[in-house]
Amino acid sequence: MLTARKAWPGLMALAGVVLVLTVGCATHQSTQPRTTSRDNTKKGAGIGAAAGAVLGAVLGEGEADEILAGAALGAGIGAGIGAYMDRQEEALARIPGTRVERVGQDMLLIHFDSDILFAVDSSLLSGDARTSLNQVATVLVDYPKTAVIVQGHTDSTGSEVYNLSLSERRADAVKNHLVGRGVEPARMTAVGYGESQPVADNGTASGRSLNRRVNILLKAKAR
Repeated sequence: MLTARKAWPGLMALAGVVLVLTVGCATHQSTQPRTTSRDNTKKGAGIGAAAGAVLGAVLGEGEADEILAGAALGAGIGAGIGAYMDRQEEALARIPGTRVERVGQDMLLIHFDSDILFAVDSSLLSGDARTSLNQVATVLVDYPKTAVIVQGHTDSTGSEVYNLSLSERRADAVKNHLVGRGVEPARMTAVGYGESQPVADNGTASGRSLNRRVNILLKAKAR
């Protein structure tokens, strides 16, 4: 059996190891990832932003692939696709009332601030919506190699049939406005999902506000 005197150095050494490991873990956990101007566009999205981004990408990607497979956009971007999407993301991130998420090397998802596009139970674009969409259209015209998928969503107020129709009308309203500002119709489609894809709790006013949304998915192809 070790005496207390003989055991003490070993215990001190063990405590030192534990202290180093503990400090190391704490330092690692408290380190914040380095952010860029593009990363900052992801802040402040509110409840369910991450779920909305992933869901939007999954829902719209098939329609984007159909457009990209056609002749409308011509050849792909090539090896510079990442830089092309970077520049487009930076331009979109400067538009007030929008947030941009990178959901893949070749995909962006544009979010608009809650209620900026439409009043409750309306598919008529607001004045603020037109201002933001005018700027979005300018960027899309400058970057013609991306497919544009406009995605309409509603909260759960009203019937499912009515909400599906409302989401389709809203998506069409955004698409038509972009077309009117010079975006090529052949690279766009509008899809309504009704109340089926909530990103927040429809039981609260703030949750319903987040669920009443239109996102725009942008996707490019390398070749």
